[in-house]
Amino acid sequence: MLHSGDESYLAAAIPFLVEGLEAGEAVLAVIPAATEVRLRHALGARADALEFRDAAHWYSHPTRTIAAYSSFIDDHPATRIRALAEPGWKARTPAEIAEWTRYESIVNQAFADVDAAVLCMYDRRLIAPDVLDGVLHTHPELVGGAGPHVNDAYRDPHAVYAEVDRPPLPPVPPDARAMPVDSIDLCALRAFVGGHAEDHGITSARLHDLLVATTEVATNAIRHGLPPVTCRTWADGGDLVVDVTDGGHWRPEGLPGFLPPDPLVRAGFGLWGVRMLCPLVQLRTGPTGTDIRLRVPPR
Repeated sequence: MLHSGDESYLAAAIPFLVEGLEAGEAVLAVIPAATEVRLRHALGARADALEFRDAAHWYSHPTRTIAAYSSFIDDHPATRIRALAEPGWKARTPAEIAEWTRYESIVNQAFADVDAAVLCMYDRRLIAPDVLDGVLHTHPELVGGAGPHVNDAYRDPHAVYAEVDRPPLPPVPPDARAMPVDSIDLCALRAFVGGHAEDHGITSARLHDLLVATTEVATNAIRHGLPPVTCRTWADGGDLVVDVTDGGHWRPEGLPGFLPPDPLVRAGFGLWGVRMLCPLVQLRTGPTGTDIRLRVPPR
């Protein structure tokens, strides 16, 4: 729903939530704290039957958001799910907007077999034109004054996913620091990345995540890619960028690294773990090689 303020927001959200409560569904509201206050006031005692989550934390980055919804679904087996979601689109870079657009598309595919109703709320007064394009391409129905109707602008998730990865990554800056990676013993690589991260002011917890993610990416490049394997790092817009390239052409299938892997299967945790650890992971692969770029803010 593209709304224009509190009145239209509540006019759609309250009946949607009440319908789920009356039907005995597991009802979740992922919204900003200020919106929760207004919803609780409007719902009265019925609000205690909802589960509220802070959108600022829930929408930290796409893979963690998918994992959070998966956990909520797993916690309510054999129960229909109803979710009111207010994704946070403020202060996003073009690369982040592209990833969140892909996320919005992926959830249609990832949870296609889940018995659920989800209403995503967007304030048309605040939403930027490029964000609006993504919203319209990733939601199969729109809610208006007459209720839900088919969205003709909706696009197949596979097409949206491919489009996000189609543009080339920005070129590596000439002042980037580079290190060849030619051994499965990656102590030197961790020291290389760790030194630059500390110089950049990366917090210790985020540094740990970055080193684990970099090690996983480099290990995959050595084991499954082709030489030369190179790690480069540089600062960009306040973020630290770690880029690992190799000469192999990887042909990923499905939604690589976005969905929680089956815990009974040992494979499939690598890229998913990397995406869980890093706020933004970009992947490009083709005849000239494979490039995985990790982008991490200091805090």
